[in-house]
Amino acid sequence: MKLRNFSLLLLTFVLSATLLIGCGGSKTENAQVVNILSANYEEQIAIQLDYLRELFPDAQINITYMSSGKLAAKLQAEGPDGETDIALSLSSGYANQLKDAGLLMPYEATTPYKTEYADPDNIILPNGVWAGAILVNTAELSRLGLPEPTSYKDLLDPVYKGHIVMSSPVSSSTGYFFLQGILNLYGEEGGWDYFDKLSENIMLFGESGSIPSSMVEKGEVAIGLGIDYEGMRLAADGKPVKVIFAEEGAPFDYDTVLLIKRNNPPSEFVLAVMEAITSPEGNAVFNNYNISVLEGVADRGEYPADFKLLDMTGIADPELKTINTNTWSERYE
Repeated sequence: MKLRNFSLLLLTFVLSATLLIGCGGSKTENAQVVNILSANYEEQIAIQLDYLRELFPDAQINITYMSSGKLAAKLQAEGPDGETDIALSLSSGYANQLKDAGLLMPYEATTPYKTEYADPDNIILPNGVWAGAILVNTAELSRLGLPEPTSYKDLLDPVYKGHIVMSSPVSSSTGYFFLQGILNLYGEEGGWDYFDKLSENIMLFGESGSIPSSMVEKGEVAIGLGIDYEGMRLAADGKPVKVIFAEEGAPFDYDTVLLIKRNNPPSEFVLAVMEAITSPEGNAVFNNYNISVLEGVADRGEYPADFKLLDMTGIADPELKTINTNTWSERYE
């Protein structure tokens, strides 16, 4: 009798354990998980995570920072076998590379985009527009006795040798739009001649687009070719940073929200996250730039009366980007 009772007890334990394991497996399969790669900066990612976690408190939301070039290369190397569901803040050129490679899925956002940024295929979803500027640390300029540059030509003056930082166009979308803008401004031969001369004054070609503003903020360098909104934010925070828009014009590009094609279709939760990011409310969080891509939404930031943009023809062309970055690597790396 005791043996029979023990056997029943053991059987009950085994069945209970089996049920628990089964429930655990079901929970894992139905878990709300999204993996996001972002070229946005880490302080901004923290704000974005707070926004998504408030909307989806029980979900596992992973956002990992990578520089634009590394992010695009990772997605191309992994293909549909990767674990990335969404890519954020890749520039238009990198986004078109991924689109041409068949690595993206369409997503029809309900948000009305401005015509000049909308993709008729609903594959490359615009997020925001950012522009380039000459950022200077006024205290460092004064200490060094250097004049404020007002144009790209000014930056070729030998007095600035070793006092300028620029992001590498190979790894940074910010660096690339300066490259493409200057090539358009001076022409192919004149543009490369310009960078041959500018490179003699460059202290560092940084990997990330945030490096120029960060180094200028800290006084580690006097001048950086950086992002307009970052310089404006630093100036508003009382830092000795001044934003100068070159008289020739400012380069610009737009970044994107991309749904990655994986071996399995995206879960309902991943689609819900896409909806949250691309909604007008989400765009206000994920677009931390000054220029809006949404119809009826006013731009942020104050620009001077003589502010103008460079001709950015070809900025979204992935083949041209490959040619230009390869040429850059051969000449300067």
